Amino acid sequence: MNVISVPQAVSSDSEVALAYGTYGTAQLAGVAFLVIAGAISCAAVVPVLVLVATKWRYNNLRNTRIVPFCVSLLLANLLQAIGTLINGKWVTDRTVHDGPLCRAQGGIKQAGNVAMALWSFALALHVFMLLFSRIALSKALSCALLGAGWALVAFVVLLGPVAIQTPEQGPYFGPTGYWCWITEQYPHEQFFLEYFFEFLSAGLSFFLYTAVLLRVRGNLVRTSGRWHLRFVPHGERWVLAIRRDAVDGCMMHVAARIVWYPLAYAVLLLPVTIARFVTFSGRDVPFRATIFADFVFNLQGVVNVIVLLTTNRLVPDTQALPIYAPRQRVSMSSPEAMGITPFVLPPPKAASVETMGAASAAVAVAMVAKEDAPSFTSRRPVSSSTISSVDSCTPFLHIR
Repeated sequence: MNVISVPQAVSSDSEVALAYGTYGTAQLAGVAFLVIAGAISCAAVVPVLVLVATKWRYNNLRNTRIVPFCVSLLLANLLQAIGTLINGKWVTDRTVHDGPLCRAQGGIKQAGNVAMALWSFALALHVFMLLFSRIALSKALSCALLGAGWALVAFVVLLGPVAIQTPEQGPYFGPTGYWCWITEQYPHEQFFLEYFFEFLSAGLSFFLYTAVLLRVRGNLVRTSGRWHLRFVPHGERWVLAIRRDAVDGCMMHVAARIVWYPLAYAVLLLPVTIARFVTFSGRDVPFRATIFADFVFNLQGVVNVIVLLTTNRLVPDTQALPIYAPRQRVSMSSPEAMGITPFVLPPPKAASVETMGAASAAVAVAMVAKEDAPSFTSRRPVSSSTISSVDSCTPFLHIR
């Protein structure tokens, strides 16, 4: 993300220096501050990428294909950090000058920002498919999506200098005030080939994660082909638990923590968004505000690493969960939907699994009504296939 704010009036020695293509004292300190942010993100992302390639402990999600999307997001953060670190060259020279390095910085910064927006949304969409729709990606489809995503990033970056740039407008990538990016001769490209992706990703990702949370909590249910949204008082959360199955019970708290990905992206994007809309209104953005907005946005890598490391220890082993099993369907007019479940004695131990299915399910529904009892929350079988895997949730009940 790049906030361009070139001074319109010259009122100090530092602004005179910038107007002639060199840094003044304020610009030197401000851009050096951004280099520090890029170095922090780079130092946070690189070790995690090394761990992923060697002995990363994220094996409990190996059958969900989420890890490659997380890696792609971290690679995007790394590209952003590299683009910011190039500012160190301009700090050393005390000037921003056109050339191969400048144009490379413009392309790297655009690639990093577009890739962050794309993979943040891809991660949100993938989690939505897993937890909301219970759809699993095959290895072939996952590889195809990863390849298509990075191909799209390369296409967006190359589109400008290859197809849009004209001799009349000048270079597509070049000096833009304090660093190099898409030049001011291409304002529509600045918005539609970067800002648009970022704003759209933040909005759609937050919507998808909100839908996932409502679904796994039991607020959003589908009955007779229609969607129903319901909320209950805090003391009656057991009513929502009636609609959750074993998978939702295990994954509810995980989803509540994964939502920090789009939320963090939106929060870190907010200062830059405000600065951009101020610029769109025709007013100048103060230099300090520009530096602050870009510093915050350049911490994406650090925040994503923190969220990733925090979420890792809260995810149950999905290999042992019936994560793609259909949810049980309860009619809104049935006693179960209202939280009223008759007590049924368990069948004899000698009974077969098929015989135990209906009775055990009824007992589990009655037991799950006690929302605060961790031993029962995630032990609500949907079918005979889920009965055998209920105990897989037990080691992860501490995530409450």
